[in-house]
Order: sequence, then structure tokens, then C-alpha cells
Amino acid sequence: MMTSPGVLARTRAHGACFPLCLLVLLAVAPSASASVLADRLELSMYGRVGLAWAPNSGRFIQGKTFNLTGSPIGGRLEEGDYLEPTIRLHMFEKSEDPAAPYADMVLTPSMYSRTGLFIGIFSNRFTETLQIELFQAYVEAGNILLPKLKLWGGARFYRGTDVHISDYFYFNNLTGQGVGAAYGPLDVAVLLQTSGSGAQYNFDVDGDGDLDLRRQRTVFVGQYVHKLEAGHSFHLLGEFHLLPELRTRLETGEEVGLPSDFGWVAGVKAHLSLGKDNFNDLSVRYGSRIASGSRAGAQTWDSFGLPGERNLYADAAGVEVVDHFLYNFSRLFSLNAYGILHWNQGAREAPSPRSLDFAVGARSTLYLADQFHLINEATFQGLQTGSGPMATAVKLTLMPTIVPSGQRSVWARPHLRLFYTVAFYDDDAVAGLLSPYLQTVGATSVGHYLGTRVEWWF
Repeated sequence: MMTSPGVLARTRAHGACFPLCLLVLLAVAPSASASVLADRLELSMYGRVGLAWAPNSGRFIQGKTFNLTGSPIGGRLEEGDYLEPTIRLHMFEKSEDPAAPYADMVLTPSMYSRTGLFIGIFSNRFTETLQIELFQAYVEAGNILLPKLKLWGGARFYRGTDVHISDYFYFNNLTGQGVGAAYGPLDVAVLLQTSGSGAQYNFDVDGDGDLDLRRQRTVFVGQYVHKLEAGHSFHLLGEFHLLPELRTRLETGEEVGLPSDFGWVAGVKAHLSLGKDNFNDLSVRYGSRIASGSRAGAQTWDSFGLPGERNLYADAAGVEVVDHFLYNFSRLFSLNAYGILHWNQGAREAPSPRSLDFAVGARSTLYLADQFHLINEATFQGLQTGSGPMATAVKLTLMPTIVPSGQRSVWARPHLRLFYTVAFYDDDAVAGLLSPYLQTVGATSVGHYLGTRVEWWF
């Protein structure tokens, strides 16, 4: 499983969370043949670890993306180290009967470095160098009350497919905390969202700088997948977002606070199966008012811009369009490509009223041998804010890769990679220092990134 950085809802966990999970695994593993718990425990993981150099600069660039929006959209190869293990505990004894009731507990901690390299965890500054968060903690029960009925509650990766080469979960990335149910093609959920210090969720009553009142957003979600012959399908998405009124009365009798606001989302996604693991996915999503989040892959509840004069997001809107395809031409060659577009309009009478970002990219894989693949990647991206100019960048990557499994597939893992990326920025991107890489090395029209990385999942 992968995580698009900056756009996932996250719950902080104590630094002991990951070691505790490992202790549980170590406790049950030695007696797996005899332990009922070990028989019910599953472990899966996504991970990447590597090194990076800037040939034209001595600056530290590990994890400093070339992308104009600062997100992975436009290519993910500059991402930093990351580990994401998932523990699934089957709370009932496994049954061969597909109609038998089941209940699973799922826990996913994630680990990444604050200062660059995982070697930092061996120092005596553990809490300064290593960040641990809890992404998932939920229970799912199935075949309860009705056959094929699934119920869940907690915090989970509530999302669908992704553009892996851009590390981007799109269309229905509703990862967060809530409850839900699924029955056949229908999936519904109720989620809660809050913000630590955002003015959309908090209000300073007396002007002393302390946020005295707090409110939460409720998100109602409905999804329906209509399957067709030959593996094709249509996916419909609807969301309704509600922020309740937040009011209090001062000693003077005056009422202050925030007005209620709402937003809605509608989307459709088409999946075309082309046989032999080939596919083309096309999705369009529109979000209104407080559900206008889409810029740089933001989730819909990350409302775009600032509210208007009455603290309302009237006329705010966000559009996302994604096309993603994979075609395996032969045992020698595969092509994976995408196009991503985000357009946002802010609230009426609010500053910075519009934003546009896009990225198109393609990754080719040439299977020179079962265990040696030559991967090439090219992307073109742009970013425009308000009435300013359109800043653009081009990235080109050459990546010889060792694949121990010998699978001739773009999904084969683990990968042992050596890669070189060069980026070409236009004058507007350079002037605005519009990428973390430019902000690190300074104004330059050409960027260089040499890296080696291991990526795996199981």
C-alpha cells in the first residue's frame, strides 16, 4: 500500500507503537505451529529505502522532490525513506465457508525519517530523527446480519486505485476516521474531519490568540460500482459535507462565531479492461463549496483557498480529471502512463481565487532479461496560481533495475534501482522556487538527482 504524502488524513501515535507491534509479532512467531493467534495473524508491508546525491550541489536532497506542487504528482522517484507495515488479526477462526461470519482487526503504523536517512534511528536522538504515525486502526466484520454485508469502524485507508508511478490515490481518497457498510456494489460511510488550528474549524472568541471554540466536519459518502462484461465497470461517487454553526454569546450580549456551511461532491470513474492485465481508467470529479479540495491532489475536505467575507465558501469549486493506463505490448516492453488535471476556484470575494495544476507522464519498462529491467520515465507538469504565469517543468529519468523475482511485470517487487533524473525548469518556476528541490539548492533552470533505492511490497 502506498500513501500520497500530504494528502492523507493521519492520526499521531506514540513512538512506542511500532516497536510494540514488532514485539507482538516476535512473541507469536516462534510458536506459529501451536499458537492460535499466530495462525490468525497476517503481515504485509510497503517500503522504500535509499540514498541520493545532487551532482551539481553539495546540498542534502534526499526526499526533495522536483515537482512544482511539492506533491509526488509528476513523478515519485525523489521520495524519501518510508516503511508501512500492516498487521491484520483474524479474530475468528478461519473458515472455508465464504458465508461464515468474520471479524478482522487491522493496524498500520508508518515510519519515515525527519532528517533524511533511516540511519538516524540508531542515534540517541530517536524522537528527533524518526517520525511514527498510525494510519489505520479499524475493525471490519463480514457476513453479519446478512450474507455479504460488511461493516467497519475506525481509521482506515478508505480509497480505491492509484497512479502508482505518481504515488497518487485519486477520485475517492477518503482516508480518515469513521464508520461504514458495504453490500454488493453499494458502499456508504460517515466520516469526521477536524483541523488542529485552521480557522475553518476554530474560533477565537475574545481576540487573545487562543482558539476557544472548535467544531467538526461530517462527511456522508455513497459509492456504487456497476460491473459490466469482460471486466469493465463504472464507479459513481457522491459526498455531502456539513460544517455546523459555531456560536457563543459574549457578556455584552453579542453573538459571535462561525456560520454553518456545506459542500457536495459528484464523480464518475470508468474502468476499461484491455485483457492480459492491461487497462485504462478515466475519472472526473467535481467538488463544491467546502468540499472543493483538489489542488495538487488534496482530499475534498481540504477546502480550497480562504472563505469570503461572511466566512462562507460560496462559489468555491474544485475539479479533478485523471486518465491512467497500462499496456503490456509484449514480453519485452510495457508502458504505464497518466494525465492528471486539477482546477480550483476560491470563495467569492476571497483572495487567490484560482489555481490550475497538471502533470502528464509515462514510464516505459524494457525487459532486457528476467532479472534486469531498464525503466525510463518522462513527465511534463505545470502550475498556475491566480492570474500569474503558468510555470512548467520537464523531468527525464533513466533507471536500470534489478528484479530478483524474475517477473516480467511492472508490478514485480522488490526493485533494486539505480536512477538519474534531470529536470528542466522554465523562468517562472525558477523565479518562484516552486519545488522543494529549488528551495533547497537555489535558483537553477536545470536540476540533477542521482539515487539508488530499494522498493518492496508483499
